[in-house]
Amino acid sequence: MKLSLGYMTFPTKAEAKNMVLGLLEEGLIASANILPGAESYFAWDDEIQKASEVVVFFKTRTKNEDKITKIIRKYHSYEVPCVVFTPIVHGNPDFLKWVDKSC
Repeated sequence: MKLSLGYMTFPTKAEAKNMVLGLLEEGLIASANILPGAESYFAWDDEIQKASEVVVFFKTRTKNEDKITKIIRKYHSYEVPCVVFTPIVHGNPDFLKWVDKSC
């Protein structure tokens, strides 16, 4: 079983929630955590920018990464949305089995 932890950012909690619910309904993720209130700094258009963002962490099968990325790119309000993945290499075996079974 190959699983991934995903990370995304959104400008609003409503947009984050809509995206998470859509991904859950499609069976592409097992669960997500929505964390509002992130203070983000980044380089954009040759300037340092600051924004208030909502961070989302989610658990999925590695094979779902491309589908998730395509959906995020299509429906996200940002021109270049953040969606990245990292492999889950260890964890509670019962939880990891549940993630695998849930998506």
